[in-house]
Amino acid sequence: MPRSGGVVIEAVNDPAGDALEDLRAWLRVDVPRLRVEAVRAATGRGEMSGGVVAALETAVLSKELLGMVVTGVAGWLSARATTRRTRIRVKCGDREVEIDTADIDKADEIAHRLGRALGAS
Repeated sequence: MPRSGGVVIEAVNDPAGDALEDLRAWLRVDVPRLRVEAVRAATGRGEMSGGVVAALETAVLSKELLGMVVTGVAGWLSARATTRRTRIRVKCGDREVEIDTADIDKADEIAHRLGRALGAS
């Protein structure tokens, strides 16, 4: 569960966690002051590792930083939309939005939709 003021990002239909690992790397460059933690899936029967990345969690304590996260996620989705369909779910407090690049393929549109849904400036 997200901490107070946290943002949780989940990828839909990403069983290997590749999309979230890619997003984590993107955010490290795009929003370097943001701390992004990978939440690993529970270990399955017979597995020795901690499982694949199930979600990314951030501590976002200001609207400015939330806006930067929204812009970073939008840019990442827009870049991925050229080569593959990507669906993510972003949760911030009691707000939640799901974005599907099959429906939206421009970073500005994605950023505005995410920002409105999450209350970012």
